[in-house]
Amino acid sequence: MSYKVLLIDDQHNGQPLEQIKKMAKMANIELVSEKYHVQGMELLKNDSSYEYQAVILDATGYKKSDIDEEKQSNTGLFYSLKFLSELLGDRIIPWFIYTGAQRNLTNQEFMEPILEYQNNIKFGRIEFDYYTKTLHEKELIQDIIKEIDNLEQTKIEIQHRQVFHIAKKINVPAEDINHLVTIIKSIQSNGSDLEPSLYFTQLRKYVEYVFRDAVKYNILHENCIGKDGKLNLTDSSLFLAGEPTKHCKPNNVRCSKTHFSKLMADNIKNLLFITGAASHTSDVDPAKNMDYQDYRAQIKTPYLLYQLTFTVCDLLVWYQNYLNDNSSMEANESLWIDLVENNNNQNAMEWHEGHVTRIAENGYGTFQPNNGSNSLSIQPNMVMQNHISLGDNLNVRTEPSPDGTKLHIKEIIKL
Repeated sequence: MSYKVLLIDDQHNGQPLEQIKKMAKMANIELVSEKYHVQGMELLKNDSSYEYQAVILDATGYKKSDIDEEKQSNTGLFYSLKFLSELLGDRIIPWFIYTGAQRNLTNQEFMEPILEYQNNIKFGRIEFDYYTKTLHEKELIQDIIKEIDNLEQTKIEIQHRQVFHIAKKINVPAEDINHLVTIIKSIQSNGSDLEPSLYFTQLRKYVEYVFRDAVKYNILHENCIGKDGKLNLTDSSLFLAGEPTKHCKPNNVRCSKTHFSKLMADNIKNLLFITGAASHTSDVDPAKNMDYQDYRAQIKTPYLLYQLTFTVCDLLVWYQNYLNDNSSMEANESLWIDLVENNNNQNAMEWHEGHVTRIAENGYGTFQPNNGSNSLSIQPNMVMQNHISLGDNLNVRTEPSPDGTKLHIKEIIKL
């Protein structure tokens, strides 16, 4: 495959650029040189057939003229960066800064404006904010080819830049980024060649990446991750929805604040149910899987996958926005409620023997079980109805409170 790349450098005919020209030729890259930045951008502006696939920008040179401008500077570079940034809505042209000027190297004043443009989109290697002449020619050629070959994916990432920016920020691996790009590419091309069930596991992984990052900030309780390092997606979604968890160890938990809106909670619950049923994993519920297979037999389209993909996108955007307003680990942890262990509260028919240790002025009694577990309060109306006095021996039946945080006395028998 051949490539066509614009090179803007006021010394493009000089000896220092001979090496990059030779290497470009060997890699089937046609380099077209332009002396000034304004003329170079005008060339790209009029490139209606999209011949140029990338541009190399000299960092130190002239913006428009070496006659009218007193000296070489970075003004031309930033003129080009601004033009290319504004062009992103219509066309993506990968750009690479190429410099040999000593005053640019490791110069923070030179670097800071560049980083602002790279914050939106970064072409080339993460570790290279610019490529140094006579040092990084090989890397520059390789990265130009890679970015041109990846232009379709780059376009999707720019169109959905908020989603992919958050995904990368929470360290979603490149492989999983690519899966999301593949689904969105299918959506945009109206393709139907995807096998949806192959991607449901990937959507679950995206949810897990968000949940694991939420643990770092105590938005999600640490008990949702087991001792084996596995995260329980269902319990995590329950916790974020303000509902009690069911399988957390060492004990179940609840959040006193509802992090998810009801709509988000319902959407994530639905996503986990469907993707769990459709995923190719060994722990899928056969009944749920059968339900999905029946659905798939009747409707052989990728639209369900598309719907759930947009739910994942919404989850990523929600998480970033929510984290911005709730980043205090201490404040988030203060919302945690440890629920009474099932093996402590047993069940609604569990009876406990003990005695009354106190009758308060407000009418409340205090019951102390003989097994040494925590004391329980006796409601004033129960104290009166059962004619309970200090020191009485009782047998009481307990039940959990509605939020699962306490035990209530349901029935009393005086011994």
